[in-house]
Amino acid sequence: MDERLRLDTLRALKAAGVTRQFAKKRTVMFQGEVPRGVLVLESGLVKVYGITNGGDQRTVTLLSPGDIFPVECIFGMSRVSLYYYEALTDCTVRNLPKNEFMAALETDPVLKDQIFQAYMSHYISATMHIYALEHSHAQEKLVYILQYLVARFGEKQANGLTKICLRLSHQDIAEMVGLTRETTAVELHKLKAKKLISYQRFSYYVNVSLLVAATGSDEFENVAV
Repeated sequence: MDERLRLDTLRALKAAGVTRQFAKKRTVMFQGEVPRGVLVLESGLVKVYGITNGGDQRTVTLLSPGDIFPVECIFGMSRVSLYYYEALTDCTVRNLPKNEFMAALETDPVLKDQIFQAYMSHYISATMHIYALEHSHAQEKLVYILQYLVARFGEKQANGLTKICLRLSHQDIAEMVGLTRETTAVELHKLKAKKLISYQRFSYYVNVSLLVAATGSDEFENVAV
Protein backbone atom coordinates (compact mmCIF):
# COMPACT_ATOMS: atom_id res chain seq x y z
CA MET A 1 0.00 0.00 0.00
CA ASP A 2 1.13 3.56 -0.71
CA GLU A 3 1.88 5.06 2.71
CA ARG A 4 1.44 8.59 1.34
CA LEU A 5 -2.18 7.89 0.39
CA ARG A 6 -2.92 6.57 3.85
CA LEU A 7 -1.29 9.55 5.53
CA ASP A 8 -3.00 12.07 3.24
CA THR A 9 -6.36 10.64 4.21
CA LEU A 10 -5.56 10.63 7.92
CA ARG A 11 -4.07 14.11 7.81
CA ALA A 12 -7.49 15.46 6.86
CA LEU A 13 -8.22 15.07 10.58
CA LYS A 14 -5.04 16.78 11.73
CA ALA A 15 -6.79 19.96 12.90
CA ALA A 16 -8.42 17.85 15.59
CA GLY A 17 -5.19 16.19 16.70
CA VAL A 18 -2.00 16.89 18.61
CA THR A 19 1.45 15.95 17.30
CA ARG A 20 4.29 14.69 19.51
CA GLN A 21 7.90 13.83 18.76
CA PHE A 22 9.53 10.76 20.30
CA ALA A 23 13.28 10.22 20.25
CA LYS A 24 14.66 6.77 19.49
CA LYS A 25 14.20 4.33 22.43
CA ARG A 26 11.49 6.48 24.06
CA THR A 27 8.31 4.73 25.13
CA VAL A 28 5.31 5.93 23.16
CA MET A 29 2.76 3.92 25.14
CA PHE A 30 2.99 1.56 28.11
CA GLN A 31 1.35 -1.84 28.50
CA GLY A 32 -1.81 -1.35 30.54
CA GLU A 33 -2.12 2.32 29.64
CA VAL A 34 -5.53 3.71 28.73
CA PRO A 35 -5.08 5.59 25.42
CA ARG A 36 -6.56 9.06 25.15
CA GLY A 37 -7.26 8.78 21.44
CA VAL A 38 -6.20 7.17 18.16
CA LEU A 39 -2.45 7.32 17.62
CA VAL A 40 -1.22 7.68 14.04
CA LEU A 41 2.44 7.06 13.23
CA GLU A 42 3.38 9.84 10.79
CA SER A 43 7.12 9.16 10.53
CA GLY A 44 9.65 6.71 11.87
CA LEU A 45 9.21 3.14 13.12
CA VAL A 46 7.67 1.84 16.34
CA LYS A 47 8.41 -1.50 17.99
CA VAL A 48 5.50 -3.28 19.67
CA TYR A 49 6.61 -5.69 22.38
CA GLY A 50 5.75 -7.54 25.55
CA ILE A 51 7.86 -8.66 28.50
CA THR A 52 8.06 -12.29 29.63
CA ASN A 53 7.90 -13.42 33.26
CA GLY A 54 11.68 -13.73 33.07
CA GLY A 55 12.03 -10.07 32.12
CA ASP A 56 12.92 -10.63 28.47
CA GLN A 57 11.48 -8.49 25.68
CA ARG A 58 9.58 -10.22 22.87
CA THR A 59 8.82 -8.20 19.75
CA VAL A 60 5.23 -8.58 18.54
CA THR A 61 5.38 -6.44 15.40
CA LEU A 62 6.80 -3.26 13.89
CA LEU A 63 4.72 -0.25 12.88
CA SER A 64 5.51 2.02 9.94
CA PRO A 65 4.13 5.42 8.78
CA GLY A 66 0.37 5.42 8.33
CA ASP A 67 -0.28 2.75 10.95
CA ILE A 68 -2.78 3.46 13.74
CA PHE A 69 -2.54 2.07 17.29
CA PRO A 70 -3.43 0.55 19.68
CA VAL A 71 -6.03 -1.18 17.52
CA GLU A 72 -7.37 -3.32 20.36
CA CYS A 73 -8.50 -0.12 22.11
CA ILE A 74 -9.58 1.78 18.99
CA PHE A 75 -12.03 -0.95 18.00
CA GLY A 76 -13.27 -1.75 21.50
CA MET A 77 -11.53 -5.09 22.07
CA SER A 78 -9.67 -3.87 25.17
CA ARG A 79 -9.83 -0.88 27.49
CA VAL A 80 -6.05 -0.78 27.91
CA SER A 81 -3.02 -1.27 25.67
CA LEU A 82 -1.95 -4.90 25.53
CA TYR A 83 1.68 -4.11 24.69
CA TYR A 84 4.48 -1.58 25.00
CA TYR A 85 5.14 0.76 22.06
CA GLU A 86 8.71 2.04 21.73
CA ALA A 87 10.25 4.37 19.14
CA LEU A 88 12.65 2.22 17.12
CA THR A 89 13.77 5.42 15.38
CA ASP A 90 12.95 9.08 15.98
CA CYS A 91 9.18 9.25 15.45
CA THR A 92 6.32 11.68 14.89
CA VAL A 93 2.99 10.54 16.33
CA ARG A 94 -0.36 12.31 15.99
CA ASN A 95 -3.06 11.79 18.62
CA LEU A 96 -6.57 12.07 17.14
CA PRO A 97 -9.84 12.17 19.11
CA LYS A 98 -11.37 8.70 18.85
CA ASN A 99 -14.90 9.94 18.19
CA GLU A 100 -13.79 12.08 15.23
CA PHE A 101 -11.66 9.28 13.81
CA MET A 102 -14.53 6.78 14.05
CA ALA A 103 -16.93 9.26 12.44
CA ALA A 104 -14.48 9.77 9.56
CA LEU A 105 -14.12 6.01 9.21
CA GLU A 106 -17.88 5.65 8.81
CA THR A 107 -18.23 8.40 6.20
CA ASP A 108 -14.97 8.00 4.22
CA PRO A 109 -14.89 4.72 2.23
CA VAL A 110 -11.31 5.40 1.09
CA LEU A 111 -10.10 5.67 4.68
CA LYS A 112 -12.04 2.55 5.66
CA ASP A 113 -10.54 0.59 2.76
CA GLN A 114 -7.01 1.77 3.55
CA ILE A 115 -7.33 0.81 7.23
CA PHE A 116 -8.65 -2.59 6.13
CA GLN A 117 -5.76 -3.09 3.70
CA ALA A 118 -3.25 -2.02 6.35
CA TYR A 119 -4.46 -4.59 8.82
CA MET A 120 -4.68 -7.34 6.23
CA SER A 121 -0.95 -6.64 5.74
CA HIS A 122 -0.41 -6.85 9.49
CA TYR A 123 -2.34 -10.11 9.60
CA ILE A 124 -0.12 -11.65 6.91
CA SER A 125 2.96 -10.32 8.71
CA ALA A 126 1.75 -11.82 11.99
CA THR A 127 1.24 -15.26 10.45
CA MET A 128 4.75 -15.16 8.95
CA HIS A 129 6.16 -14.12 12.33
CA ILE A 130 4.31 -16.94 14.10
CA TYR A 131 5.54 -19.41 11.50
CA ALA A 132 9.12 -18.36 12.27
CA LEU A 133 8.53 -18.82 15.99
CA GLU A 134 7.12 -22.33 15.54
CA HIS A 135 10.43 -23.73 14.28
CA SER A 136 12.53 -25.45 16.91
CA HIS A 137 16.03 -24.79 15.50
CA ALA A 138 17.61 -21.37 15.92
CA GLN A 139 18.85 -21.10 12.33
CA GLU A 140 15.42 -22.00 10.94
CA LYS A 141 13.80 -19.32 13.12
CA LEU A 142 16.23 -16.75 11.75
CA VAL A 143 15.79 -17.80 8.12
CA TYR A 144 12.02 -17.41 8.41
CA ILE A 145 12.15 -14.12 10.30
CA LEU A 146 14.49 -12.76 7.63
CA GLN A 147 11.91 -13.82 5.05
CA TYR A 148 9.30 -11.84 7.00
CA LEU A 149 11.58 -8.78 7.19
CA VAL A 150 12.27 -8.95 3.45
CA ALA A 151 8.53 -9.10 2.70
CA ARG A 152 7.76 -6.20 5.03
CA PHE A 153 10.78 -3.93 4.65
CA GLY A 154 12.78 -5.25 1.69
CA GLU A 155 14.14 -3.04 -1.09
CA LYS A 156 15.80 -4.62 -4.12
CA GLN A 157 19.33 -3.43 -4.88
CA ALA A 158 21.19 -3.11 -8.17
CA ASN A 159 23.49 -6.01 -7.19
CA GLY A 160 20.55 -8.41 -6.94
CA LEU A 161 20.41 -8.50 -3.16
CA THR A 162 17.50 -7.16 -1.12
CA LYS A 163 18.21 -4.67 1.63
CA ILE A 164 16.14 -4.79 4.81
CA CYS A 165 15.42 -1.09 5.27
CA LEU A 166 15.76 -1.10 9.05
CA ARG A 167 18.70 -0.58 11.36
CA LEU A 168 18.70 -3.86 13.26
CA SER A 169 21.06 -5.05 15.96
CA HIS A 170 21.54 -8.71 16.79
CA GLN A 171 19.51 -8.01 19.93
CA ASP A 172 16.62 -6.61 17.88
CA ILE A 173 16.49 -9.77 15.77
CA ALA A 174 16.89 -12.02 18.83
CA GLU A 175 13.83 -10.43 20.44
CA MET A 176 11.73 -11.24 17.38
CA VAL A 177 12.30 -14.99 17.67
CA GLY A 178 12.98 -15.61 21.36
CA LEU A 179 16.70 -16.34 21.10
CA THR A 180 19.65 -14.97 23.03
CA ARG A 181 21.78 -12.29 21.40
CA GLU A 182 24.78 -14.64 21.48
CA THR A 183 22.95 -17.48 19.68
CA THR A 184 21.55 -15.04 17.15
CA ALA A 185 25.02 -13.65 16.40
CA VAL A 186 26.45 -17.15 15.89
CA GLU A 187 23.62 -18.29 13.61
CA LEU A 188 23.63 -15.07 11.55
CA HIS A 189 27.36 -15.58 11.00
CA LYS A 190 26.62 -19.10 9.70
CA LEU A 191 24.01 -17.70 7.30
CA LYS A 192 26.56 -15.15 6.15
CA ALA A 193 29.10 -17.92 5.50
CA LYS A 194 26.46 -19.69 3.36
CA LYS A 195 26.01 -16.40 1.44
CA LEU A 196 22.31 -16.19 2.29
CA ILE A 197 22.92 -12.78 3.85
CA SER A 198 25.57 -10.14 4.25
CA TYR A 199 25.63 -7.44 6.88
CA GLN A 200 27.67 -4.53 8.10
CA ARG A 201 26.92 -2.98 11.45
CA PHE A 202 23.12 -2.56 11.44
CA SER A 203 22.40 -3.08 7.71
CA TYR A 204 21.33 -6.46 6.32
CA TYR A 205 21.29 -7.63 2.71
CA VAL A 206 19.54 -10.85 1.73
CA ASN A 207 20.01 -13.16 -1.24
CA VAL A 208 16.30 -13.91 -1.62
CA SER A 209 16.77 -16.83 -4.04
CA LEU A 210 19.10 -18.65 -1.67
CA LEU A 211 16.88 -17.81 1.31
CA VAL A 212 13.81 -19.23 -0.44
CA ALA A 213 15.78 -22.32 -1.44
CA ALA A 214 16.84 -22.78 2.18
CA THR A 215 13.24 -22.73 3.41
CA GLY A 216 11.62 -24.44 0.46
CA SER A 217 8.79 -21.94 0.89
CA ASP A 218 8.71 -20.39 -2.55
CA GLU A 219 5.07 -19.41 -1.99
CA PHE A 220 6.38 -16.58 0.21
CA GLU A 221 8.82 -15.27 -2.39
CA ASN A 222 6.54 -12.62 -3.84
CA VAL A 223 4.66 -11.63 -0.70
CA ALA A 224 4.73 -7.89 -0.09
CA VAL A 225 3.26 -6.69 3.21
